[in-house]
Amino acid sequence: MATTVIDNTYLTSKVFYETDLDTNPFTNVSNGACTVHSINVLNGVSSATVNYLKIYDTAEEITANSTEPDFVIRIGAFDSLITFGSSGLTIVNGLTLRMVQGEATSSEDDPGANAICEITYT
Repeated sequence: MATTVIDNTYLTSKVFYETDLDTNPFTNVSNGACTVHSINVLNGVSSATVNYLKIYDTAEEITANSTEPDFVIRIGAFDSLITFGSSGLTIVNGLTLRMVQGEATSSEDDPGANAICEITYT
């Protein structure tokens, strides 16, 4: 697992990049409020498994199998690119996310292969 957050005063956009997104939550990667402009997921180089990206609008720790996500995005086999247009996806408190095999809130099954995720936000 390697997480990179590109976040400095010289750039207006910031990038969260994770090489093994799984059921363990990444809490408040935006360090507060943000607007998500795009999400790019490589759903494992050999995975035919459909997974679900769960996004929580919170800066607090979540309980993975019981905290209701604010957004659930179906990630098809292999890869997906989601863009939110000029208005973006508004996150008020903090961007927290995780990826699992099931759509249900209680799902804790890791993706079938390492999922690489890149999120661009301001």
